[in-house]
Amino acid sequence: MDMKIKRIKYYFIESIKNLARNRVMVVASIGTVAASLFILGIFLILALNVNNAAESIGKTLEIKVYLKDEVTTLKRMELERDIKNIKGVTEVVYISKEQALEDLKKKLGENKAIAEGFEMDNPLPQSFVIKVEKPELISKASYEISKLDGIEKIYDGKGIVEKLIKFTNIVRVASYFLMGILAIISTFLISNTIKLAVYARRREISIMKYLGATDWFIKWPFVIEGILLGLLGSVLSILVLFFSYQYLTNNVSLNLLLFNFVSAQSLLSFILQKFILMGALIGGFGSYLAVKRYLVL
Repeated sequence: MDMKIKRIKYYFIESIKNLARNRVMVVASIGTVAASLFILGIFLILALNVNNAAESIGKTLEIKVYLKDEVTTLKRMELERDIKNIKGVTEVVYISKEQALEDLKKKLGENKAIAEGFEMDNPLPQSFVIKVEKPELISKASYEISKLDGIEKIYDGKGIVEKLIKFTNIVRVASYFLMGILAIISTFLISNTIKLAVYARRREISIMKYLGATDWFIKWPFVIEGILLGLLGSVLSILVLFFSYQYLTNNVSLNLLLFNFVSAQSLLSFILQKFILMGALIGGFGSYLAVKRYLVL
């Protein structure tokens, strides 16, 4: 056990020494990883907030179903039962012709006199106000309702949510595409940093191999070095994103009453593990590419 601890300690000491020898490349590598994850973070923030907006709007969306004038009370009760049985429907509220007229008067406010003449011959139809579990189910529920007899018209706000969801998907794809390009650049820079370290120690490595050191014993300090570069870059990006976003939400969200930002704490919990893992993978893979060329794996 003591031997393993000493070996691990040796790996980390050598990794830190290598980082100190190539400061310029180290800074460039860390900066590129941080920039890659920062750009990805911007798109993830946008996607998270668009999703949040879609959910908020979705909770307020309703399906308004207008019934034909000839629908009787018995038929209306039958329709209500059928609509409740549609998958995803959570609530069905009946609005009578009289209630619809009262609601209209309330909306008209001071101009409610316009609707005063409707009591004798109410032109407003009876209707159902329907809510569903998720905004994505509005379209399917509307389609199922449209197949029922006695339906005059159906109004819903599915187009708003569909556009938001579509926009979120575009943002997500764009973020992954950019992340892929920047990850390649980051991997390349880290690989070059490790190559410089390997090249600077080529004589030492040759002597170690001559004395019987295994490839893994030689390789581990360089692999750890690359992982450290990736981790440092990911931590830097997380800190910049978190404090920038916190400043934004504290100073801007109060002025946007119609839109609630995802909290900075929620963002941190969402990106923390993902970014650290991605940074370590980028650094580790870059190291692998570097040592593969100079060492027999």
